[in-house]
Amino acid sequence: MSNPNPYTGDPFSLETRTASINRQPYRPGQISALGLFEEDGVTTTMISIERQDGKLGLVDPTERGGPGETTDQEDRDGVPIKIPHYQRDDAIKADEVQNVRAFGTDNTPETIEGRLAARDRRHGQDLTMTLEHQRVGAIKGIVTSKSGGTLLDLYSAFGIALPAAVSLELDVDTTIVSDLFQDVRYAIEDALDQPYDGIHVFTGRDFHKALWTHKSVRETFMYNAGAAVLRNDVPDVFEFCGATWERYKTGTKATANLGSAYIAANEARVCMTGVPGLYITRFAPADYNETVNTMGLPFYSKAIEMLNGKGYDYEAQMNAISICTMPETLRKLTLT
Repeated sequence: MSNPNPYTGDPFSLETRTASINRQPYRPGQISALGLFEEDGVTTTMISIERQDGKLGLVDPTERGGPGETTDQEDRDGVPIKIPHYQRDDAIKADEVQNVRAFGTDNTPETIEGRLAARDRRHGQDLTMTLEHQRVGAIKGIVTSKSGGTLLDLYSAFGIALPAAVSLELDVDTTIVSDLFQDVRYAIEDALDQPYDGIHVFTGRDFHKALWTHKSVRETFMYNAGAAVLRNDVPDVFEFCGATWERYKTGTKATANLGSAYIAANEARVCMTGVPGLYITRFAPADYNETVNTMGLPFYSKAIEMLNGKGYDYEAQMNAISICTMPETLRKLTLT
């Protein structure tokens, strides 16, 4: 076996394999691609989200040289959150590679290192999709596993009520959609109570089509410079009522919980953008001797030589949690 010293370029070391899996081409989901979530590593498997109930207020004038007014201390509370562990186990036997031609070549034999790199790509892509699914859960307020189990209920963790879903009444021709959505915007602004720079709404396919084809929405475009877009097919992304509406593409690669879509076809989820610390992802260290109390990385990969040198046991893992730190700002929109 190669020298295990991580600084000699051993292709089977934890450091080399972990660097390899984090270098793989990123297959972004739409929420990850938006850059909505602030990423960072932590050295523990738990994080604590501290919420401070700060309020803005006017100050009354007082006599010069005299005492000023006093205020109560701001309430603070910490919410502990466990970081889930995701691991994929695999194995590569020496005989799997023996007499095998490397993919895309005529006569170059495959190597165990090449087979490991292919596993890095495959498992890295699956972990990336898992991270996207986790972030979809964060903008819904409930992070779930692939099988539908609840990993983190943000409403319960922060002790707040689930905001009621809001219908935009897209099944009614006379609805003034902009009026209904403006009320949603006001409600979110009241809950957020701080500056933001935009609103991004991820929509299911039926919701997206119904919104674009609704009479009041089309009339908005008809009477401005955007009328030309009405002659095209339903766009995947468009601006309306001060928000960006983006169809979250469903299909076999964007399903979970026994085949359900990440964003249901008949609903939409509202996100505020430009608010520091509103949406965060934190990565914890792997559960290896070498990574105890180190800063967490997005993905880890490790290959351990089998007994008698007959191949390698392989694993890839991610230790991540994605949350919205103010779930009271989250809103679900429905078509009807």
